[in-house]
Amino acid sequence: MTFLICHLSLAIPAPPQRIVSAIPSATEILFAIGAESQVIGVTLNCNYPPEAKKKEKVGGFDINLEKVASLKPDLVVMHSGAQAKDIEKLKKYGLPVYTMEPKTVDQVVSAIKRLGFAIGRADSAEAVAQSLQDRLAMVRTRFKPGLLSALRFWEKRPTRRQKALVIIGLKPLVVAGQNTFIDDILKSACVDNAAEATMGEFPQYSFEKLVSDDPDNLIITEGLINRKELVNDKQWQSLKAVRGNKIMFINPDIISRPGPRVVDAVEQIAEFAY
Repeated sequence: MTFLICHLSLAIPAPPQRIVSAIPSATEILFAIGAESQVIGVTLNCNYPPEAKKKEKVGGFDINLEKVASLKPDLVVMHSGAQAKDIEKLKKYGLPVYTMEPKTVDQVVSAIKRLGFAIGRADSAEAVAQSLQDRLAMVRTRFKPGLLSALRFWEKRPTRRQKALVIIGLKPLVVAGQNTFIDDILKSACVDNAAEATMGEFPQYSFEKLVSDDPDNLIITEGLINRKELVNDKQWQSLKAVRGNKIMFINPDIISRPGPRVVDAVEQIAEFAY
């Protein structure tokens, strides 16, 4: 019995039982849909769930192709854009490669269902995807600006959309701009991106521009600066978000990885902003 992997039109044994995940987001999906027993190798960056750290390592972002081949996988899951060169090399080894590159929250949900189907976990993948869709719908119901909540007629909704700036670097100051995965997370959380009018996906920001924009909320990836250092800095105190304690520190993995935890990021941002 064979299974057709549509992404590269390769026929492989169905379902695959020796999977190497070359991207952390795919590892998180595989574990979320109950396929951990099929995973035999992951990267050094695959740190979630904790059980993933116990799997054989095949390198970091640049994977060790010889190591991958030595594990004799019947499927290697890779990023179609960032790992294009390695994909071609693995094909020369005769290894089946499944590629994915979701760029929006909705595409993550679809990617979970497709990967689940590809490895014989369609039912569990569908259940995970449906749960994520339900949670996203709940965020829209609760936080989309309007007069009344559909949940309870006496519960008022926000009357104005919040605006947030997501800071991913400090020296220099780098933010998440338009048409990025993070930008779509904000939209899913019913929050406007303060940097949506800037050129480039991850533009450098001057502090003067930050003060001029003065967003309602600051979302900063953990590890860049601590709260005490930030609020005690006179320069940062010029921002209303700092003065009003509207500063959120977020796990960089959940806001950058197109995996199941992206909905955690959507929920956390919506709860924080509103």
